[in-house]
Amino acid sequence: MTIVRTDRRKFLKSVAATGAATLLPQGFVPLLRAQTPAAADLDGLRAKIDHIVVIYQENRSFDHYFGAYQSPGGAAVDGLFDRDGRIDARFVGLQKSATGAPYTYLPVPYQIPGFANAVLENKPFPLNPYIPSADNVPWDPMHHFFRMFAQVDGGKMDYFVALALPGPHVFFDKSHKLSPGQMMLAESTPSGAVLGYYTRDDLPDYYRLADAYVLFDNFFQAMSGGSTGNALYLIAARSAVSSKAPPDKIGSLTPPVFDRPYDKSGILINDLPPINGPSETFMGSIDLSPPPEEQTYPTIADRLDAASLSWAWYNEGWNTVKPWALKTAFDAGDGSVVVDTPETYLPHHNPFQYLPSWFLNVKAGRMRDSTDFFEDLKSGKLPRVSFLKATGGRDEHPANSAPRWGEQWVMGLLKALGESSAWEKTAVIIAYDEGGGFWDHVAPPRPDPYGCGTRIPALLISPWARRGYIDHNVADTTSVLALIEARFGFSPLHTRDAAAYNLLDGLDFTQKPRAPAFG
Repeated sequence: MTIVRTDRRKFLKSVAATGAATLLPQGFVPLLRAQTPAAADLDGLRAKIDHIVVIYQENRSFDHYFGAYQSPGGAAVDGLFDRDGRIDARFVGLQKSATGAPYTYLPVPYQIPGFANAVLENKPFPLNPYIPSADNVPWDPMHHFFRMFAQVDGGKMDYFVALALPGPHVFFDKSHKLSPGQMMLAESTPSGAVLGYYTRDDLPDYYRLADAYVLFDNFFQAMSGGSTGNALYLIAARSAVSSKAPPDKIGSLTPPVFDRPYDKSGILINDLPPINGPSETFMGSIDLSPPPEEQTYPTIADRLDAASLSWAWYNEGWNTVKPWALKTAFDAGDGSVVVDTPETYLPHHNPFQYLPSWFLNVKAGRMRDSTDFFEDLKSGKLPRVSFLKATGGRDEHPANSAPRWGEQWVMGLLKALGESSAWEKTAVIIAYDEGGGFWDHVAPPRPDPYGCGTRIPALLISPWARRGYIDHNVADTTSVLALIEARFGFSPLHTRDAAAYNLLDGLDFTQKPRAPAFG
């Protein structure tokens, strides 16, 4: 498919008609949707796909996971290597300090034993010798909203090392004039570990999935920053809003490192715990969280409910916290602030907890445990749309989960699906909420003031998927919505999913359905 460049004036006029014109200031180029697929493609999608399954993992960039991927069939992949199999010269010496001077050697986190004697040139390097893919270490790059925009540096992608970790948080008197570079030095600790990448030997199952199915090499997180906003984009194509955001909790790009929960429009741009219980004790004050009653925008769940189509959010650990799911969280005394470890359950990763429909969804059984996914497959009750979320121990989030732990969890889900009667009628999207502060070399598109953020790994698994296909179309998290909308004939939720590529190039409904290529 080709990208259709529609008339900008007509596009902005249509945006204004939806009440979202303020999201597109001058200078921003909308991320325009791929051409509507041919009737045969939509007919095939609607006739042969009954179930869409979304497996939503955490905090890894495309180059970090698939920059070293080389297709066995010879298909081009926008990765790290040149034609001779060496790190592309464009990436050598690219990263620079907060003052603008290129690093000669990368600063490394010596607190991680693997880096104790490391001397690394300023270029991407294999990470497994220092942080093995099967090990977890207490190291988590920063990935806040404005910091990520600063890391991207207008598309130069050269401040990821300098802004990788928080600094000493030295706050200065307002009369003390500091340059942006001085401010970044004061508020950041560099770490060259964000340039590390894994290989086929490190992530063998994910690489085999890419060999057998569809790998997207132009798929971006929808919104700059962290988990909650991107999870909301997954179901609503927008983040939460609050009319009560305190002025001192509103961030800005200048200076770029003082991130706050909200922007000047009251849009949630960084993580806060949900007010609806169960909530957590380690994500900031619940008093600052967006009020559920103000989240009046439609979600994909609303579209499914209106069409009497089934859906579920399957979350590992849900059964543990379910008794608190009908409570409102304000303090630990009311019993709803119960989660004190990511290994139990992560409320701020569940976007439905921010909505006024939360309690109705809990009562209706649409919030389910990941163990229920296996039971629903066995009983032939898989919903039309399923979202699957791991706990912190298996979601691949750095400092909580090793990559291989999450890979094994994902493969267990796929194996069960492949053995079920639903396999022939299913399309699976594996994606990540955001890049987690790990470097990627491809500059994100800017469809609006909130995104996109870093390029992320994404795969399409289906018996109807093209074998070993590299999909180069520009996509983002809202492309998942566009696929669901295309399958069920829904109208878009917002401007972003209206303009998003719907992921259909990788599906071929003229072929015979293929047996699972895993087991």
